[in-house]
Amino acid sequence: MAEGLQERFGAQARVELVDALAEYGPWPISRAPDWYGAMLWDGGHLYGLGFRLFDGRRRTRALSALFRPWALPAAHRLLADHPADVVVVLHPVPIHTLARALIHLQPTVPLVAVGSDLVAMQAFWVDPGVSYYLVATDAAREQLLRHGVDPHRIRVMGLPVGRRFHEIRKVDPRALRLRLGLEPETPVVLAMAGGVGFAPLERVARALVDAGLPAQIVVITGRNRRLYERLRPLAADGRLRVEGFVENMHEWMRAADLLVTKAGPATLAEALAVGVPPVIWGAIPAQETPNVRLVVKVGAGVWAPGPRRTVEAVRHLLHDPAARGRMREQACCLIRSEAAGRIAESLWRIAGGGSLPQVP
Repeated sequence: MAEGLQERFGAQARVELVDALAEYGPWPISRAPDWYGAMLWDGGHLYGLGFRLFDGRRRTRALSALFRPWALPAAHRLLADHPADVVVVLHPVPIHTLARALIHLQPTVPLVAVGSDLVAMQAFWVDPGVSYYLVATDAAREQLLRHGVDPHRIRVMGLPVGRRFHEIRKVDPRALRLRLGLEPETPVVLAMAGGVGFAPLERVARALVDAGLPAQIVVITGRNRRLYERLRPLAADGRLRVEGFVENMHEWMRAADLLVTKAGPATLAEALAVGVPPVIWGAIPAQETPNVRLVVKVGAGVWAPGPRRTVEAVRHLLHDPAARGRMREQACCLIRSEAAGRIAESLWRIAGGGSLPQVP
């Protein structure tokens, strides 16, 4: 979105990106980003239970009120340090506190929530102080309507993806493989699990390596250093390529014939933009399982939970280029290449004191 604002409005748009939880949140909220990976240690089942438990308006309001005495002063400091014409939130946790802080300090400044999931819009997103919700899909809109949000405050924009994920489709995958140190003529299977390196990825990676597939196996472990070290012995004998956190994910995706991944919304949106078919091996319960249904329903991806089914799906698709082609075509049903630009233009209009046009 910042990229879209800069492209369209140049120096007129001053965009400040703030990690509100880490930089301003009181303890224990400030540690939430660090604890996220640990909360997924059991496959995310405990996290999913909490996600469902607090998916209710009364419960979220009560919990927000409980933390407000500690969180509200931090929100006041954030707004004082970063004066703005519009405040945009991409995470549900700070919404209630920021809405109260704006009412006290800057009641004319609009608060806009941009949904960061393809489908799930948990009750924590909902607050009457939010001027507009800009969401990824019609399914996400339905979630907000279920929570009682006025439909006039919701706009379906698509999930914003960096321009490079769209533009990389023009590049020959073989040239990228050569640049990345891969064999240019041999198919590539890229396996990953988001930025934190979801732990079950190790079992999936080992199964792919042991399957003797006619492909190069590449694993991106993200910030999970322990997972990286555990997979290094497999890389040492040449059976796979292992990388940690990378800044050129668009190149790795374009170089791949298949993406083996969990159902993270950003990863799926980027894969669909690049045109690499996803084989989804896992999903965080409650939060990401709706993403699986959405992608599989239109035929843009395959649900293959667990290492054995993942290997079967990958083996089948490696031998069926026509099926991979159909999945790439169906990706167009979900991805909106103009999403980041549309959101940028909407934010610019809101920041200028305007309102968004009504939609049917």
